[in-house]
Amino acid sequence: MPLVDPVSVGVGGPHCIVTETDADRIQREKDRRRAEERIRIDREHHRRLHEVESLRRGGGHSTAEEDQLPAALPPKVRASAEPPRPTEPPVAAPSVVQDRTGSSPSSGERREVGRPIQSDPLRAFLALDPAEGFDILDLNSVSVSHLLQEPIDDPDLLARVAERTEALMERVKREVDDPLSAGALLREFALRWYRDSPEQASWERDTPDRWGGVFAESRVSGGRLHPWLNVRLRSLYQHAVRRGALGRRVRQGLTRGRPADTAVSRSATQQIQAEVAQAFLDDLANHARRPEAPLPLVKLSELAVRRQVATVTDALAALFSSSESGPFVVLHPNRYPDCEEVHIRPPMPSASGAALAFTLQTPKSGRKPTGRSGGPAALADGSEAPVAVEGIPDSASVDPAMIWESPAASTTAWRAVLDEARRERHRLDAPPREYRSRPSYGSLRELLLHDAEARKAFLAVRWRGRPAGLPLLVALLQKGQIAPEVATDHEYLEAELADLAEGDSPAPQTEGAWAFPGWTVTREGSHRDGLKYRATQTGGAGTG
Repeated sequence: MPLVDPVSVGVGGPHCIVTETDADRIQREKDRRRAEERIRIDREHHRRLHEVESLRRGGGHSTAEEDQLPAALPPKVRASAEPPRPTEPPVAAPSVVQDRTGSSPSSGERREVGRPIQSDPLRAFLALDPAEGFDILDLNSVSVSHLLQEPIDDPDLLARVAERTEALMERVKREVDDPLSAGALLREFALRWYRDSPEQASWERDTPDRWGGVFAESRVSGGRLHPWLNVRLRSLYQHAVRRGALGRRVRQGLTRGRPADTAVSRSATQQIQAEVAQAFLDDLANHARRPEAPLPLVKLSELAVRRQVATVTDALAALFSSSESGPFVVLHPNRYPDCEEVHIRPPMPSASGAALAFTLQTPKSGRKPTGRSGGPAALADGSEAPVAVEGIPDSASVDPAMIWESPAASTTAWRAVLDEARRERHRLDAPPREYRSRPSYGSLRELLLHDAEARKAFLAVRWRGRPAGLPLLVALLQKGQIAPEVATDHEYLEAELADLAEGDSPAPQTEGAWAFPGWTVTREGSHRDGLKYRATQTGGAGTG
């Protein structure tokens, strides 16, 4: 039935009838709902301000009167019914509301009304920077399990957590999976172990938790487990994405090759390398350094039993830029002047099972000086006694690193150095550049010409840089004949033979033949077909 608007009678006459259409009714309904929503928002805003002001003044919650106000009141009536609002601006109103974890913010911090509440662990995590001020130990100390229990409902805060977690995972991936970066990081850990562990009584109690799970999973037989750092961060990332905005979850499901997924994926080589690095790190964390005592690397040895020794040594060679046969130098005085040389000694080739053991040693811890009776020899002042070698009664105490500097290094001292290095599997330092003009070189060469056992020790010992022609000469005298494989080796060998022949015999030498006390060496073949050298003993030289 058409409706008559009384107001319109005076405008259009008594016969003007206005009919309300459906569009008018819909618009009126929208206006009513909009007014109710505005009233509800104003009531909620006033309730929060009143609660904040009550808490600031030490009062309690008193919202019963304002909750009883009718929601359908017009704005003017509603405004008159509300109690007067505080005079402070809403933005500047301080809040000391306790967070959802039960801890209240510090007295010096203020949180704006409507801003999401952040606990101290969450605030500390968001403060971590993947670029400047990045510390992998601080990140490894974050309790991800506590962050997973945070009741965060704000989508913006969850998005910040996801983005920060993803950036930190990418940085960790670059640090621990690249061999050069991982090796440098291991040296930093080893340096802390070398300098700090002897003086910290709580080292073996606190360090395993701080260093566990940096490179890979840390497992204790029958004990606790530390997952890899990126695996823990990925669980936090997935938690933030699942509870975040719907659009982010949809985009995350449609995106391929996400950084969070690639940060936990590894190749077989990277996985082995990470396990070896973490095993070495766990051994350092569980045992403090004891001066002059080698450190058995138990975790690394157990890993070698599971993964094979060759696989572990290949990973150590990549991490510390060494040869696969070892030893693997971790710290060197050239780079760290306040430290001794620290290296990892691989197990003996015949070792297996429980006898298979990697050892972390220093020159002092690796040296085992013994006297004639077989017991440890030491002087009254606590210094090391001279190294004694069976069968050599006049062996002198000579430091292998200083024997090239000694003006009176005898054959006896060289024999002691070679036998000790062969027995303890030490690597001798390279000789100086002008070693041929030093008296110690003449003593070494004289020893090798007349002592077959010394020649065996010389060939067995590893050097960081052997003399050029001397190994070829020793091999020739020990085997009786050699055929150099490298084209330039015959030049080094003939230079050594010429030096011996000219120094001991002033008579001119025959081409292709060299004679010196105890030996005669002849050359056979040609440069085209290959050169061969044959050594014949003439008396006075030791035999092999």
